[in-house]
Amino acid sequence: MESRVRDRASRWRRAGAAAITLAMAITWAAVPLCGAQLVDRVIAVASGTVIMLSDARAALTLGLFDAGVARDPIEAAMRWLIDRQLVLDEAGRGDRLDVDSAALGQALDRVRQRFPSEAEYRRTLAGLGLDDRSLQRLVRDTLAARLYVERRFDSVLPATEEELREYYASHADRFVRDGRQVPYEDALADVTAMLQQERRGQAVSAWMDRLRRRASVNVVYQSVLK
Repeated sequence: MESRVRDRASRWRRAGAAAITLAMAITWAAVPLCGAQLVDRVIAVASGTVIMLSDARAALTLGLFDAGVARDPIEAAMRWLIDRQLVLDEAGRGDRLDVDSAALGQALDRVRQRFPSEAEYRRTLAGLGLDDRSLQRLVRDTLAARLYVERRFDSVLPATEEELREYYASHADRFVRDGRQVPYEDALADVTAMLQQERRGQAVSAWMDRLRRRASVNVVYQSVLK
């Protein structure tokens, strides 16, 4: 009974926080600040977690997310941040997921190496409203979400011989070397890896769809491209 009461109270707190945040976002977007440029604003709330415009900009600028050919990189980064938060929330339901310090250090080094100098790196962080601690948290959360997905879907049901041969036949153009078709037996390792990768991707996509459907997500960002 106490557990149900706590859960209900937690849901009400989250709902209230989301409502207040949305109201603030709408207000900030509508009121000019004496001619000053609006630096930051709320663009979404994912299950009670606020996602700011600066978060999307940081993900893009620091190379944590590649928007590819998206017409609106900010919107694409926002969607990625929402999904990342949903994964982190799901991971938080189970055992604590620790990120290896060496992996974190390497990821931070990759971020730093994107910039030609330490001074440029520091200027960029300051422009994004980040310091070393907040950057580390941003990168750690990204690695934690990725690690959780990898561990959750590290094994997929093995394919049968018939399924492997069918995949090889229907994707024959993928198994051509130097203009010649690679025999099935010689391509078996690649066939197996490709089929497993596709199945894993499909499983992750279906799982993410379920997370999105049951989550409380409010998007207030409006793309100027629409």
